[in-house]
Amino acid sequence: MKNRRREASREHGFQDETPESGWSPQRQRFAEQVELLVSALRSTDEGVRELSVVQISLMGPKAVSYLSSALEEALDESDIKQSAHESMSGPERAIAGICSALGIIRDSDAVVNLAAALPRKEAVEALAKIGGERSLELIMEMVESRDSSWPSTSADSDPAFVRRVFLRFGEAGRKRLQEELADASGPKRAAVAEIIRIIGDPEGLE
Repeated sequence: MKNRRREASREHGFQDETPESGWSPQRQRFAEQVELLVSALRSTDEGVRELSVVQISLMGPKAVSYLSSALEEALDESDIKQSAHESMSGPERAIAGICSALGIIRDSDAVVNLAAALPRKEAVEALAKIGGERSLELIMEMVESRDSSWPSTSADSDPAFVRRVFLRFGEAGRKRLQEELADASGPKRAAVAEIIRIIGDPEGLE
């Protein structure tokens, strides 16, 4: 799993980090600070997790490479625990918090890493915040792969989430939805029509 994510990162122009032993004292200190905050994302206390997300996001784009590595490790840990039928709550809380922080930072370098965390809602919303053609494409691919299970099922319980996600793409998002509505059929067309209904574009359903 990790190797596949690493290869995907390289394909998108990302390289592995240099060994920590070769880092400057400032960089080592920064890495330790990020590590402590990422660890706090596993807390069962929602307030602690929220504060950690805020603190991480204040670090800005320079934290993205560290967060990407932490996200990869948490995803691998969650996969292992799932295979062993163990609780995934700790790594899943970390994944959710890292995705939220990356969404607030809004650095396009994080898109390929967030793709690995789909279809988690935090990853979807982070991609929407970052925006851009690739983020929109990833979300539309998810709608296609999951057919009518997303977003129509989610919309029944949380239409505000669907609205937040797609309205962030503005006119580009509306145009893409209209194209999908015209070309798609079956469950996917139904899912796209539901998205358009939720974001308030009645003309798209005529």
